[in-house]
Amino acid sequence: MFDKTLCSSFLILLCVQLLAATTTKLVPGLAKVPGTNLTRSHRNSAVNNFPINGLPPLTYSTKKYFFYDEGVTFLEAWNLCREKGQRLAAIESYQDHVAYKEQVAPYVGYETSHWIAATNIGASSHDYRKFYWITNDRPIGYINGFSNWIEGEAPNDNDLCVATYLGSAMWIYGSCTSSSSYACEEPHDV
Repeated sequence: MFDKTLCSSFLILLCVQLLAATTTKLVPGLAKVPGTNLTRSHRNSAVNNFPINGLPPLTYSTKKYFFYDEGVTFLEAWNLCREKGQRLAAIESYQDHVAYKEQVAPYVGYETSHWIAATNIGASSHDYRKFYWITNDRPIGYINGFSNWIEGEAPNDNDLCVATYLGSAMWIYGSCTSSSSYACEEPHDV
């Protein structure tokens, strides 16, 4: 009787260890977020834009964002997104903002900012406040007037690039040669 109980206990322990080992393995290229059961990229998930409960948010955007912790300049971020078959993230509407904010939440605390596709590089001296999306050449606010500047309005300087700040996803700006993490999105045909 004792041998059967010991053997059963051993088999149960072995099964639990095997189950734990198989559920903690990550797909190559994905990084585990410390202290959670989340990974840094959900490329193969059918519910990429959905929160943990799997339900779509009330204001839904179909954009899928990917966040990278590598500190790079704005133009390097743009090029790295292209090399990944993605493009630098453009947050063109309130719905995009909500989706971005939900998707960046697991990464808050790793970096303070992520480059997005907004810039005024090349704007003429009287158009410094005219920022545009480098991914589609549209001015910010083109679709519905949406912008999300942390200071309430676009800065009045030239050759600036835009990043999101922490989990608020508010827009901050700085020199395009500064180093920051970056956010990409799956490309959509325009």
